[in-house]
Amino acid sequence: MLFFTNRLGGGGAEMQALRVANALDPTEFTVDVAVCRAGGEYERLLVPTATLHHLAPRRIRSSTLGLLAATLPLRRLVQRLEPHIVCSFMDAANAVAALAVRRSGGYPRMVPCVQNPLSQELNDPRHPVKRAVFAAVRRAYPRADAIVALAHGVAADLVRHIPDAAPRVTVIHNAGVDDQLPARAKEAIDADVGPVPRPLVVACGRLAPQKGYPDLLDAFASVQRDTGATLWILGDGPDRQSLEAQVGRLHLGDAVRFLGFRKNPYAFMSRADVFVLSSLYEGFGNVVVEAMAAGAPVVATDCPHGPGEIITDGENGLLVPVSDPQRMAFAIRRVLQDRDLAARLVERGRRRAEDFHVNKIGAEYAALFRRLA
Repeated sequence: MLFFTNRLGGGGAEMQALRVANALDPTEFTVDVAVCRAGGEYERLLVPTATLHHLAPRRIRSSTLGLLAATLPLRRLVQRLEPHIVCSFMDAANAVAALAVRRSGGYPRMVPCVQNPLSQELNDPRHPVKRAVFAAVRRAYPRADAIVALAHGVAADLVRHIPDAAPRVTVIHNAGVDDQLPARAKEAIDADVGPVPRPLVVACGRLAPQKGYPDLLDAFASVQRDTGATLWILGDGPDRQSLEAQVGRLHLGDAVRFLGFRKNPYAFMSRADVFVLSSLYEGFGNVVVEAMAAGAPVVATDCPHGPGEIITDGENGLLVPVSDPQRMAFAIRRVLQDRDLAARLVERGRRRAEDFHVNKIGAEYAALFRRLA
């Protein structure tokens, strides 16, 4: 087995690659993991039975250039290792894998994993890199041996854009929970953060347009006036400056803190009185499952795709319309003010999170790999 992605760090897709690689039985599968760029924060979590390969020179910082630079090294690695299966994660890495791998006698089997809806990620005629990746996967996906979509909505979106890929598409949800998560959720939060305020709202994700943070801030401004709550946002990204400016315009001051990337987000999730996902779109929404497993009641946008496949509204979480700060504020306020509701969401959310345990999801991947090999 050879897994391939840009780097082991930075987001949910990379964490999924790590969890699947770690979940495979080493007595049955020999696992190699190839990444374009070294230094990802998840590398230290890779099991010792797996071998990690860095393909692109360390001086390359760009994701796009790193993928291009990795093409020939990946081809040589595949020729040397002769894996039965190459499993890649994310569309750009899937395109590079298809370009790099030369098959003989049907091997290696190619299994690209689609982590976000093509309609949102790639179908943008104004963006030359996205346009090139979209053209590449339109050719590559119908030739794959199997395509893993992480949600039924993502699968349907893929088939709409690439109908010829339909017979090869299978849905395997992301692994959102592993055996370490509950213990890590109980660890102390980072000392530099200080004491935990009450009530506390937590969000986690890249500071980018996809995550809908302007809507969350607008919603929180209303919540904060009524409850005196504090909002902690974990993650970094290109929108940080504009979001900080919005906090100023809303006169929220110290009630909102941008805490940057944190090695253990689960410790923050477990201390949340409510966890909020405000995304405009998702592939799956790993953080929803992680927050449930950490013991936080969850409010999430019913965005395409993922949260609606995880949450049954009112039972194990609350769903709100996309880009509707008023409805989001109402849902957050409900959880903060109705502790019976919050306790019910926590209990049922924990149970729901177990459906996405890495042992279960890893077994589904293993069954697929056995069938292909």
